[in-house]
Amino acid sequence: MTTTVTEENPAGSAEPVSRSWGDIAFRLAGQVAGLPDHDRGGFAGLRRMEPGEPDTAAFWRLMAREDLLGIPEVERKWGLILHGIALMTRTAGEDVTGRSAHDGRMPVGRALYENGYSETRFNRLLTARGDMLRVLLTRMFRMLAADQATFDWREMATYILNEGYDDEAAERNRRRIAREYYRAERRGSQASSA
Repeated sequence: MTTTVTEENPAGSAEPVSRSWGDIAFRLAGQVAGLPDHDRGGFAGLRRMEPGEPDTAAFWRLMAREDLLGIPEVERKWGLILHGIALMTRTAGEDVTGRSAHDGRMPVGRALYENGYSETRFNRLLTARGDMLRVLLTRMFRMLAADQATFDWREMATYILNEGYDDEAAERNRRRIAREYYRAERRGSQASSA
């Protein structure tokens, strides 16, 4: 799903805004990292919320800002995405981009390998579907947050949103993540044997 629509931006002028899932996730990561100090309760609410049943005002505001309200299953998937983004967003630092959970140069699979995500957990994650996938992703987000890891949220959002919606696209996402995990493993093996 990649379309461009014209929307009113906050400055009042109309400019094209991408409606692709990945670009929405990128914008949301920036918005979560940039939540003002007076809205830190909203940030904490995103971190604490049950991703399968999102219930915080910050979630609803962000969803409304991106015009994503209306389909409960899609809202739940965005709840998982926003929960993960909030968990992985660092709380310290002056620069919003330095706090963001998003790093467009870091594939998800590579981030997992480089942050010690075991092959057993990784394989369980790739074979999980439905509620089990949600549980495993939430655990993964917490683990990566503890290591202050970041990755490409465009890739992760597309993976989550395609799951159960477009099986072929979901499989392509799983394969992309697996390729990057095992490429990182190979590079790590080569570096340690050199």
